[in-house]
Amino acid sequence: MGTVYLAEDPLLKRRVAIKVVRVTGVARHQATLRFRREAEISAQLNHPNLVTVFDVGVEEDLGPFLAMEYVEGKSLGRHIKDKDLDTETSARVLIQTARALRAAHRRAIVHRDVKPDNILLSEEGRAKLMDFGIARTLGHLGPGSDQSLDMPLMEGDGAALAQTLALRLTSSGDFLGSPAYAPPEVLRGSEGTPASDRYSFAATAFELLTGKLPHPGSGLAEIILHILQEPVAIPADVSPRMATVFRRALAADPDDRYTTLPEFMEELIDALPGPVSMRARLFTFLGQDEDGTGSVSTARFRQIEPAPATESGSHESRARGTAPLKIALAEDPVESYLSTRKRAGRQAGSDGPGTNWGQVLKWIVLAFIVLQLFWWLAPALSRLQF
Repeated sequence: MGTVYLAEDPLLKRRVAIKVVRVTGVARHQATLRFRREAEISAQLNHPNLVTVFDVGVEEDLGPFLAMEYVEGKSLGRHIKDKDLDTETSARVLIQTARALRAAHRRAIVHRDVKPDNILLSEEGRAKLMDFGIARTLGHLGPGSDQSLDMPLMEGDGAALAQTLALRLTSSGDFLGSPAYAPPEVLRGSEGTPASDRYSFAATAFELLTGKLPHPGSGLAEIILHILQEPVAIPADVSPRMATVFRRALAADPDDRYTTLPEFMEELIDALPGPVSMRARLFTFLGQDEDGTGSVSTARFRQIEPAPATESGSHESRARGTAPLKIALAEDPVESYLSTRKRAGRQAGSDGPGTNWGQVLKWIVLAFIVLQLFWWLAPALSRLQF
């Protein structure tokens, strides 16, 4: 449909990415609406893990355009194809993406198209969630002025329903989002909620960590049918613990899924294969402030099982002797920081030198003896003075 150019802002001398659309007619009008929506939502959100939109408009020669932050790197989808991310790096990307998605949800914005291709990873290791072109605010979900952009499914179930949707997707492209990462309720016509975003995020995490889609198929219709009728296809090499985490995160019923992104990430990190020291680092990273640079704010602790006996080295030994923090991010980072400082103060007091009651008792007894001696000797001392 379009092209993305690398350009330079002539005034600020910064590199920007300019997205333009190469279609005409109704498709061009829809692209203009989506560009404007993405710009409006970007103006509401300011987060280091979100791609910033600088400008939007229509040029006579180019048509609709969107000027945005240029991220030097490649998409998570490309990394998945190249298989060049290790487990810890993959988890860090997911943590950063969860922060960005959570920031949008806090502003009542539903992304509705979370997938690997919409997550950029810079060469510095910072993940960036992008493409809010089909996002909605919760207050605007339902019939509205741009409702024609959405195309709800017809009533029905089974292969005919999947085949009908697949044909409509390939012929018109009117379906908004990516079917392979869409939850069943969205495929059936729902406009999407934060729970739907969390499902798409979990599907992205599943593919990133296993290399496979949670609902496989040789074609679009098979994938859709699998999502609508089958449970998640867990690869044989996935541990039972991680399988349990993904089955809940990708449950067909939104009420059966994790209720928050931090809760899902906690359980996922707990289930990751690898040394305990890696999970300890990830829990610490998960507990940092929303920008990924602040101090750890913890709401609860959990003991991780000891590391395998094969670990070696002083760093690994220290990790085995420490109970890593298990983090649940608070809704208000400022409030969380203040409450953490108070808890830290109390903890510091309890960890300091304790009261030695035996010594106190000895001093009390000694003081009592001295007072008794003074009482007995007082008459004799008074006679000596006279």
